[in-house]
Amino acid sequence: MRESEIKSAVKEFWRARKRGTQSDSHPKAFLDLIATDLAREGWTDVAVKKKGGKKRITIGGYFRPAKEWDLVCWDGDEPQIAIELKTQADSYGNNENNRYEEALGNALDVRARYGKRIGLGFVFVICDEEKSQRITKPRVPDPDPAFEGSSHVTRRVIFARRIIDYKLRQAPLYDAAAVLTIRRDGSYQHPEDGDLGLINFAAAVTKGRTPV
Repeated sequence: MRESEIKSAVKEFWRARKRGTQSDSHPKAFLDLIATDLAREGWTDVAVKKKGGKKRITIGGYFRPAKEWDLVCWDGDEPQIAIELKTQADSYGNNENNRYEEALGNALDVRARYGKRIGLGFVFVICDEEKSQRITKPRVPDPDPAFEGSSHVTRRVIFARRIIDYKLRQAPLYDAAAVLTIRRDGSYQHPEDGDLGLINFAAAVTKGRTPV
């Protein structure tokens, strides 16, 4: 993935936001960017949300019949890679835990059914501004030390790091995770943790897998 492509996706995100937050079109630029990068890795049968119908982005589960993902790579009828992307540019405290719980539940459901046979990826795109960088106090008396003095942005990074470190059924909960902080002037920044950069995300989520 090229930095110039990320820059263009950030600009398109903000243009889409101006057209209305309810249009559900603002994540499209980042999904298309990831799909393009997957194609460079040799994955040509890629389904993206809002393109090609819901069936192509729906994966069967173990605890529930099925779940729609944002992007799925296929080998015939078998899903090979599934990716979820979340964007946030306001109301940072609203549904923060719900987003984490959804990501954890989705991975558990797929791992329980497919184990290592599928590659899972998760991407956070969050606006970098005073409200998202504001330090918030933990609501429990004995928080994990990692969350002391954390903000909405730093907690997204902690979450991303931990979902690729944690193992479930001898596989990482997610094979790859990325966090991209974006600003309203069109600039952006990758995390200091190089494993969590969007620029290498496609290569990380497809590592060890051969496209057909």
